[in-house]
Amino acid sequence: MNTVKNQHIKRRSTFSYALILWIMLASICFASLRAQNQTDNESDVGTNGDAEGATGTIEKGVRLKDLARITGIRTNQLLGYGIVVGLSGTGDSRTQLARDSIQNLLGGLGQNFEGIGMNARNIAAVLVTAEVPPFARSGDRINVTVSSIGDARSLEGGVLIQTPLYAGNKTIYAVAQGVITTGGRSQQSGYNREQKTVGLVLNGATIERGVTANLVEPGEQGSERVRLRISLNHFDFTTLDLVRDRLRSELEEADVTVDGGSIIVSLPDDVDPVEYIARVEQIRIVPEYRARVVINERSGTIVMGGDIQIDPVSVSRGGMELIITGDMRDARMGIHVGSDPEAENREVTQEFQGANVQEIIKGLNAMGASVKDIIAILEALRDSGALHAEVIVN
Repeated sequence: MNTVKNQHIKRRSTFSYALILWIMLASICFASLRAQNQTDNESDVGTNGDAEGATGTIEKGVRLKDLARITGIRTNQLLGYGIVVGLSGTGDSRTQLARDSIQNLLGGLGQNFEGIGMNARNIAAVLVTAEVPPFARSGDRINVTVSSIGDARSLEGGVLIQTPLYAGNKTIYAVAQGVITTGGRSQQSGYNREQKTVGLVLNGATIERGVTANLVEPGEQGSERVRLRISLNHFDFTTLDLVRDRLRSELEEADVTVDGGSIIVSLPDDVDPVEYIARVEQIRIVPEYRARVVINERSGTIVMGGDIQIDPVSVSRGGMELIITGDMRDARMGIHVGSDPEAENREVTQEFQGANVQEIIKGLNAMGASVKDIIAILEALRDSGALHAEVIVN
């Protein structure tokens, strides 16, 4: 009897210990999960804070260096005439220019080919263009663009022989030479560059004469103060006024005025112009932009603002019809885009609230309109005066 009772007590003790151990393990797991959730929540808060911080940075505006330029910091264009050799039968065939040029070149090297027929299919006459960046110094290298001026079919793989490059004042600023590449094809984008008569020589030109850039201009007569002239990349009176007011508040020690379409900042005495310009460039502005639609007919690209309004109008093109109804002040205004049932045995309709360019393009894309059709409709809206934006066609 005592043995049975002892065994029963022993089993109860074992069960109690197991229950206590299970409770302890459960408590540990619960504490771990709670700590993990707290960490995740803190991470989410941190992420949201970072996002809010990023948004706050965007809301501060655009750096002045990205919105405007300082007069005197600019590129310079160079131009030269050259010869490309080493072509695989794709050079000039009927033009005499390349043959005469190569004969003159070889004559200067002591070789006389006068009276000897030359097969010019492996040479081509070209124009070489380049842009010299500001503050370029002797020995710097820049890219050059090579363009055929004869009947060459391709410049791919050819070699541009030494070509002097001239500025507008007829002074040689660089010399170009090197292997030409015309790019390739991209199967991923479906883009195939068939134009092989224009090529690029990477780092093909060496600067022989440095280009000086005047960051500052002297003050008015009798004044020794140095002045910066700041010009907007895209002129707008509202933005010009905003920039002037912002500069006046940030640069209390400077004299900020407006001269025509530029802003003049008269630097204080005894300041480092480079350090002061760096400070000016970092000032942020919230600019005002004009409503603008930019169309590139060659590539089929359309760039627009997000809220360009359109008046009530009806446009028909082929089997498509676009109708914008309602008053500009009517909140029920919408867009109807459909196909002509007589032109096609179907009808596609899109309804939108509001009337802006973005919604029109969305509706036209939904019904399968081509890029050419969309561009034609936007141009028609511009010509009718219903599109309240500046339309730029490239």
